[in-house]
Amino acid sequence: MLSIAVVLRIYAEVYTIWYAEYHLGVPTEAELAARPANGHLCVDEAGTPYVPLADMPLHLRQTAIASNGADFLTRPNLMLPAMLAALVKGDGRRPDSRITFQVTRNCLHVLAPECCRGLDWHVGSLVFMGRLERTLSRERILESYLNDTYLGRGTVGVAAAAGAYFDKSLADLKVEDIAFLIARFRYPPYRRLEHSGRDVIIDRMLSAGFIDQAQAAAAKAAPLPAIDRQPRHP
Repeated sequence: MLSIAVVLRIYAEVYTIWYAEYHLGVPTEAELAARPANGHLCVDEAGTPYVPLADMPLHLRQTAIASNGADFLTRPNLMLPAMLAALVKGDGRRPDSRITFQVTRNCLHVLAPECCRGLDWHVGSLVFMGRLERTLSRERILESYLNDTYLGRGTVGVAAAAGAYFDKSLADLKVEDIAFLIARFRYPPYRRLEHSGRDVIIDRMLSAGFIDQAQAAAAKAAPLPAIDRQPRHP
């Protein structure tokens, strides 16, 4: 019985890879490698602000990682067979891939808008996530995550969102501002963000040692910016 299960699993994995490669039209590693080494990876809108990762505040970069899996920069690349096996087993130890998953969502809409629908999306996104991490550096993926994600109020990326929500540049953001922006990645951008959503990020900043208790308390006491209800960005 064990050998039959192993054969079936291998067959399922090979078929999934073949299906994504030849049927879905998921962008290849060569196509990803041909994307610009600098600037927006997956935004097709002219005039969208872009800030290199090295020029972003350290707390912003650290908090983005801490809120999405602290080992993002160092864990092994996502591999489709291991991901499928973890999903089948319900293995809670599978790597946290929320940053890569968000970049996958952003990129597939731009690079292959017709490739994935319905159940195909789940297969295609798993394949593409692995290709992203095998082709691009983690820093490049994180940079795309922070620059290419829709954050509400008609803004794409943290630089535009900082201006829209706080009328500030990234360099002028306070602890509570950074926590708010990172929380916007985790909640629908058209929905009002409650204090509890922002405060979860503040607590993670505290646990990671980025801020102290006094800074955390002051950040939690700060008011939230108003959120205009807008339709989801296409």
